[in-house]
Amino acid sequence: MKFDTQKQIRFHHCDPAGIVFYPQYFYLLHEAQEDFLAHIGYPEHELIASGIGVPIVDLKTEFLGMCRYGDEINIRLSLSRIGNASLGMRYEVHSASRIPDAGKSLKLLAKTVVVCSEVPHGKVLPIPDGLRQALLPYLDTELEENKS
Repeated sequence: MKFDTQKQIRFHHCDPAGIVFYPQYFYLLHEAQEDFLAHIGYPEHELIASGIGVPIVDLKTEFLGMCRYGDEINIRLSLSRIGNASLGMRYEVHSASRIPDAGKSLKLLAKTVVVCSEVPHGKVLPIPDGLRQALLPYLDTELEENKS
């Protein structure tokens, strides 16, 4: 199963040309992570309040097209791996831009690894059982099979 969340590209996301300035995508991806965790019943602010953080420890991004001021985007998140203490997340950013990029809707692919850790010290923790159960439906086994 995949999780989808919609966002609108705002003025503060863009450079003077009206195109998303690349570091702003990282804010959007983190917002999608927060939306996802809230959707499965584990809002990130509640995890942090309980002493559990999920910081990103690895991030790979492939920029495939431009998003522009005013565009509506869809961020699709799935899990590529659930380990003892870490998760592999995969993101796709799609946009029906008002100015087409050769007809492509896929604008960005990203892969992250987040690690369950103790707040504030950062000690690695196993993923709690309840959270693991809530994550499992979003594990995309096709992604694992295609890695080889």
